Amino acid sequence: MRTARPGDLYRIAELESLLFGSTGFSLSALLQLYGTSGEAWLVAEDLQGVWGYALTARGMDDPRVGWILALGVHPERQGEHIGRALLDESIVELRSRDMDTIKLTVAPDNRAAYGLYEQARFKDTGQFKEVGDGKPRKILTLLLPTAPLPSQPEEPADEQHEEQIPEDVAGIRFDLQDRFPWA
Repeated sequence: MRTARPGDLYRIAELESLLFGSTGFSLSALLQLYGTSGEAWLVAEDLQGVWGYALTARGMDDPRVGWILALGVHPERQGEHIGRALLDESIVELRSRDMDTIKLTVAPDNRAAYGLYEQARFKDTGQFKEVGDGKPRKILTLLLPTAPLPSQPEEPADEQHEEQIPEDVAGIRFDLQDRFPWA
């Protein structure tokens, strides 16, 4: 697996046509999309050539949302876990670009793809999106855990770091136990 290069776009267009027919990305569309998103696209290849691909992009409305625009594997190589590897690496790639939500669309009757995405913890949002053929596609979403902020180390307790109490509360005693026994 590696990052896609401009020369891969011809093969990706062939695979799009083979897998998705008229709704697949054309070479011309891929050339245009590659200029804005191609640095995050992946291909799966061996000595015989490119067998699979994953096309991703940052969302237009929210920079923390990434989209998997297309993911495909040649029919001769399906069942070899290439799709899962491309999906997993795409998630890692989008996460490395500070995206914490990943969305994709899938044909409701594409059980193999739907199962793959469910295994990767994508959830059906109940939303639909129409594509070029006018048929609705389900939108699936994966929420990635956000990294906790690094905690600030505690300062050592010594004479130089005594707690400063503001004058307006100095000497006031708060006895919350009487008012709130659970406190």
